[in-house]
Amino acid sequence: MYKWIPLFISVLLLLTTGCSTTHKIDTDLTKDLTRDLKQLSPLIEKVQFIFTRPDLTYRIDMSNEPSKEELESILTVIKEFTTVDNMNEMARSVNWGLEMSNVYLDVNTDKNKETIEHSYYARYFKTSNASDHSEANIEGYSIWYDQSEK
Repeated sequence: MYKWIPLFISVLLLLTTGCSTTHKIDTDLTKDLTRDLKQLSPLIEKVQFIFTRPDLTYRIDMSNEPSKEELESILTVIKEFTTVDNMNEMARSVNWGLEMSNVYLDVNTDKNKETIEHSYYARYFKTSNASDHSEANIEGYSIWYDQSEK
């Protein structure tokens, strides 16, 4: 009887730690955005939309380092696309009933797919308190932060 205790504890730990499932998002919205991004630069090889609750990541793989202007153009298109309405539609596509907490833009510009040369993010809430839906706590993805400048 006692030999089942370690197995029971392991299963209980797995269930209580919570698993974040990752979903690749492929909708009409993402197809249109991918097309728009690829028109900006011939260096863009791949664009992915990855949801790992409660966050969304735009992952752009490029063949080389883009010019400053190309990078700014990519960021501008992403900023214009990342509206509360679009994020809610993306959330619904993966059956997520809440706001996407953070939206990340990761731009990889070399052959090492593990490193990210340019990284930005925007958030829905100003604080980590996702239960505070007051206007003072809503940023609504309007401000983008550069994580590359750490």
